Amino acid sequence: MSATPAESRAALDALLRARLGDGPGVDFLAAHADDDVETLRAAFADLRRIVGARPLVASFQERETVSVPTAWGDLVLGRWTTDTAARVLLLAQAVQRTSAPYAALYAAYDLGDTETRVAALHALSFVDDPEEDPALEIIADAGRTYLEQLMEAAWCGNPFTAAHLDDQQYRKAVLKALFCGLDVSRFIGLEDRADAELAKSLCEFADEREAAGRPVPPAVWVVSALHPRPGLVARLIGRMEHPLPDERLV
Repeated sequence: MSATPAESRAALDALLRARLGDGPGVDFLAAHADDDVETLRAAFADLRRIVGARPLVASFQERETVSVPTAWGDLVLGRWTTDTAARVLLLAQAVQRTSAPYAALYAAYDLGDTETRVAALHALSFVDDPEEDPALEIIADAGRTYLEQLMEAAWCGNPFTAAHLDDQQYRKAVLKALFCGLDVSRFIGLEDRADAELAKSLCEFADEREAAGRPVPPAVWVVSALHPRPGLVARLIGRMEHPLPDERLV
């Protein structure tokens, strides 16, 4: 299902307001709905205290399925909190009112703290602007860091990123995410975009981890098996009897 950025913002707004109910959180959203980016930067200092940081999706069973449609695919919201959703919504609304939304979002990212940068990365999927170069630079900058929050927001479950990374960029992102301990199973389209080159790199990554006596994330084997290299099947069978339970494939 696809939606315009305006429809995506409306869907996020509805979910957030339903979760907040009547009270100071909704009042905060209303009070800052027309703020520009500079004004929001100051308002964000009080946002968590007023809006709270509860899971956006109340039901534990629904956290992996509740999503909002975007122009680039569904965005699953199960890991979001109310304060994250509020930052994303307010920031997306503010930059959308400018003449160059993605450039304004880049400026907010560049000058912001980590929480604002995370919000800017999520907001990429809620903004409408044909000039996408500043948006791509936000993703690239997050990928150059070693901050887990930024890399996760850029790569994991981000429809805009999944739609805009070329194959080489996608492979590099997967490998760095593995190196940094992120859950690569949350990369949108991982099984569809996995290719022989990525499988080769993953097997080499596994070789290095095993040689160093370090665990190999299970996702490495799942993706590698989509394009098996010589010897991989025997290797996977062998890991079914691995002496370490956490390394054993079941």
